[in-house]
Amino acid sequence: MSTRPVRWSVLLSGLTLLATVGCVDRRFVVRTNIPNAQVYIDDRPVGASPAYTQFDYYGFYTIKIVHPGYETIVKREHVAAPWYAYPPFDFITEVLWPFRIRDIREFNYTLYEAVQTRTDELLNTADALRQRGMMLPPAERPAEPRPPRIPPEPLPPPGVVPPVVPPVVPSVVPPVGPPVAPAPGPTPSVVPSGQPSSGYTPTKFR
Repeated sequence: MSTRPVRWSVLLSGLTLLATVGCVDRRFVVRTNIPNAQVYIDDRPVGASPAYTQFDYYGFYTIKIVHPGYETIVKREHVAAPWYAYPPFDFITEVLWPFRIRDIREFNYTLYEAVQTRTDELLNTADALRQRGMMLPPAERPAEPRPPRIPPEPLPPPGVVPPVVPPVVPSVVPPVGPPVAPAPGPTPSVVPSGQPSSGYTPTKFR
């Protein structure tokens, strides 16, 4: 029986064992001064602080801390890659390195109480401003009301030519000014006829 297949099997078993043992354990640890604050990483809930979660890549992460009665914290954190995460070292640390590498990134945040606005203070301030406005003298030149704003006509869609509407011209121009009476014409002359009309007797004078 040849020992060469046995050697290859032993070598493969050793590489498999090294691959299962040697790897990088990347983990986030998020702590806050207020316990049990909810932690979100890239809008994904990871639990209450102190929160622990694993990450797969290096780069930018958005961490959000939420707790009732406190201001919400949103931070953009940059997780820089270590030297062994660049090739060709990444292959050695991920496959051939016989020991486990732990890459723990810790973030600590301080939560502050949210400022609550009191309703009575707002009402007192508004009443003081109203009284102050009533004591002001009247304006010498009051502002004139603005005319209503006429919105512009909508533009036609591209490629559409709007129709041209001809102007309306009146057919009859109305007179301007008071009416003028027509000028009087010449009076027609009356020429008496030589023949008297029927039933008429001329009077003779002596």
